[in-house]
Amino acid sequence: MIGSVPQGHWVFLVVAVATLPLACHPGVDAPGTPLYPNAAAARLPRNQVALVEGPIEKVDGQEVGDQGGRFELLPGCHVIELDRRAPADNYSLSNSSYLTGQLATVYYAMQMTTGGRYEIRRDVVVDGQMGRIVLSAHEEAPGGAVTDLFPAKSPDELRSCH
Repeated sequence: MIGSVPQGHWVFLVVAVATLPLACHPGVDAPGTPLYPNAAAARLPRNQVALVEGPIEKVDGQEVGDQGGRFELLPGCHVIELDRRAPADNYSLSNSSYLTGQLATVYYAMQMTTGGRYEIRRDVVVDGQMGRIVLSAHEEAPGGAVTDLFPAKSPDELRSCH
């Protein structure tokens, strides 16, 4: 009942209700760490860069593993190397088993477009006592079209990206 809200809390209630649609808006991307020249002096707007996120260790050979996993890049081809470490939560498979150690080295050669969003996921699927790692990636174009992406198959594919 609205009459039971204390008088001093009306402002909080109005602000909370007014900002709820903004918090739930799916089209708003949180900014990533910019990985382009002069970013500290002049950060580019979101519609002029590509956004990539996931368990990323290196971008174009640059170590970025401890910078949050979400990056803004200039359009063009970029080589993404995934983090080989098992995540901090150790992917619990059951009450008595979990995943640790090094994962396989995986590279993506991604042709990124202005305003594009690129997501790489590494999920563990558990079936009884067995677990497997499922790797997936996709590109979401500014217009909303989604395209699946796949890891690089050869060193030539990575070289051609540069």
